[in-house]
Amino acid sequence: MPRAILATLGARDRLLVDGVAVLAAHCNVSDSSVIRLDDLAEHALHPEDGVMAACFAGETSFVVAAARPRAVRALLTFGGVACDDLNIAWLALPFDREALKREYGVPWYPVIDRTRCSGCGTCHDYCLFSVYSREPRNATAERVRVTSPLNCKTGCPACSRLCPEAALIFPFCAEAELNGEIEAPQRRSPEALADALGDDPMRVLAERRAKRQLIDREKFVQAERDRMLYSGTL
Repeated sequence: MPRAILATLGARDRLLVDGVAVLAAHCNVSDSSVIRLDDLAEHALHPEDGVMAACFAGETSFVVAAARPRAVRALLTFGGVACDDLNIAWLALPFDREALKREYGVPWYPVIDRTRCSGCGTCHDYCLFSVYSREPRNATAERVRVTSPLNCKTGCPACSRLCPEAALIFPFCAEAELNGEIEAPQRRSPEALADALGDDPMRVLAERRAKRQLIDREKFVQAERDRMLYSGTL
């Protein structure tokens, strides 16, 4: 029998149903058998706490219920859980979108859907806060990684809107195309990218790369202040 896990991303991830009861009924198990994995966005930042690993230890077959399964899958992968090596059935649960609109969820940062990322580097070139880095994937291609997630400007999902493969997910964004709610979002054509960046997208990206080198440390400090402010700790 697969292990039943209810995953929630954080305080702003509010379900419209009793997730434990729905998952238990779906798996035909008792409510007490359901494992809760709460505050996943925080645990993905700190996989050394062992919370995620413990949920997936000792079994290979799981049913994971969540508001936005695609976001959960990306967060687990970011935190080191080898989802591709596990037999996971995903159950989408209805959630309170208005809660995401009222206040940004924290920690706010992007994760990458590895099933879609082409390694084009548009996110890396556009981001002014050095959230992303490039590394060799093989002899002929590069891989993009989220290496400084908390550098991200709270409330800014611009890079996700520009990703040609719609591979970037902001789990606490209210927009369905950006928060992982849509399992297979539409890829963005070169024409759509040109509409977003102007007639010469490559020039715009080059200019932003140059601008990133000129940003002083205070900009990053301000981004951190904003992150704390929106979290309600200030």
